[in-house]
Amino acid sequence: MNKISLISIFVLLCAMPFLLGTESVYAYNSLENDFSDSSLYPQQDVEKETNDEGSENNLGYVFAVFAIVWGLFFAFMILLMRKQTRINSEISYLKQLLETKKTPE
Repeated sequence: MNKISLISIFVLLCAMPFLLGTESVYAYNSLENDFSDSSLYPQQDVEKETNDEGSENNLGYVFAVFAIVWGLFFAFMILLMRKQTRINSEISYLKQLLETKKTPE
């Protein structure tokens, strides 16, 4: 893969939520539930008051971390590709050097 295709994949993955236009889904405890409903599901919180207003602000941070991690991944892949091409060129140079040593001049 060349660098342009890696960059285009990265941009596509970062823009995926915007391209799909999906809305975020939040899980929260409803204030309409009374205690009898919550006793049916003991794994849920019994507290009636929840403060989920700050969760919308955290979405930007989640996306930023997501983009940074993918950016680091692609940077690492580019680094590996550069090392591989350098090693391949060194191998071809050594093969040529070995062939010139074998053939007497």
